[in-house]
Amino acid sequence: MNQRIVFHVPSLRGGGAERVFVLMASELAGRGQDVTLLTWNAEGPNAALVSSKVCVVDLKLAQNGGRFGKIGTLRGLVRSTMVIRRLKPDAVYSGPEFANLIMTLVLLLSASVARFFPTVHAASAMGQNGLGARLAIMLSRLVAWRATKVVGVSDGVGRDLVARGFPADKVITINNPFLQAEGTHPQSQRWRVDLSTMGDGPVIGSAGSLIAVKDQLTLLRAFAVLRTKRPARLVIFGEGPLRDELVAFAATLGISDRVLLPGYVDNLASCYEALDLFVLTSITEGFGNVLVEAMAVGIPVVSTDAPYGPREILRDGVFGPLVPVGDHEALADAMERVLERPTDAVLLKQRAADFSVETIGDRYLALLNVRTGATRVQDPHEPAISNAIPSLPKRSELEAQVVENFERAAAGTPRRHQAAPE
Repeated sequence: MNQRIVFHVPSLRGGGAERVFVLMASELAGRGQDVTLLTWNAEGPNAALVSSKVCVVDLKLAQNGGRFGKIGTLRGLVRSTMVIRRLKPDAVYSGPEFANLIMTLVLLLSASVARFFPTVHAASAMGQNGLGARLAIMLSRLVAWRATKVVGVSDGVGRDLVARGFPADKVITINNPFLQAEGTHPQSQRWRVDLSTMGDGPVIGSAGSLIAVKDQLTLLRAFAVLRTKRPARLVIFGEGPLRDELVAFAATLGISDRVLLPGYVDNLASCYEALDLFVLTSITEGFGNVLVEAMAVGIPVVSTDAPYGPREILRDGVFGPLVPVGDHEALADAMERVLERPTDAVLLKQRAADFSVETIGDRYLALLNVRTGATRVQDPHEPAISNAIPSLPKRSELEAQVVENFERAAAGTPRRHQAAPE
């Protein structure tokens, strides 16, 4: 039976969580479900991936660096509540974590009885200090109470969730889907011209925001070591605040003429075919979509053993070497070994198929038949965790605590006119 489904993600910028929801919204809409994508700002590269069968509700809230500010957040909370009251959905999916907190409040304020499936990409990332962090922790307990099932993108994220107090019988693992390449785009060709001027040697690629947690500095160190042993070229896709630092560090290492940073590429999947090896050097990684995308086109991969996704995707190193986080010498050695003896492309493609949009869509669709108190969805990847967890406060206690903390957080904020949803 077709159901009314809402997917909520704050924006459609170029993040992994945003892409997952666009793909899943489009997939379920293609299967005949009545799907609405509720976003606070629909601008961004992932907007191009939204199916015409999905109804997009764009609140058009201004953002700065992916943030909406206190006033914007309060405005988004009110307007999202109005949207949910009007749509009366049967089920709501939300993510990442900030959106889960907001949607929990929205469902309570709108008195919605929709089944609620918050998704979490990095459970242990929440801070512990400051009023905002304390409020977030309090709200996370409310999320746990309101959720029908909580989706972790890897088993490790699921274990983190339970350790943080989420009921084990509500936590389920559903991995992220990958987007299959559909030809090449003009934008993805420009960097190839620059690459052709960098000499010979295999092409090593990496992709991700240029931020500390992705640890591209270790990749540059490893590449410098590899270059003393053999010719090679390195391409790092992505944008971020550390771009200038990475460019300067490559110059310090004497490898600038062999390193290319082409920026963000909308259709990254179409770029993998130019690579001989893909490398991920994250310090933590809830899942690791880029590993799956590279494997899907038969490109061998090397990854740091970042908690938690890479080990699960590569099945403890069966489909690609795992090296200690931050160990550039071990990384250089693994890169050299895989370049000499690449992993079989057929095996890589077969493993990537486990994460296809169709396969993951089946899992999302199965959740629609789950209700609070019903038999939990059986998942072969589900973490085996003890049910001995702290009990949650009753609803009245939670609501009172949340309201008190929310009022304290918003204290002193001037009142502004709240625009109606469009």
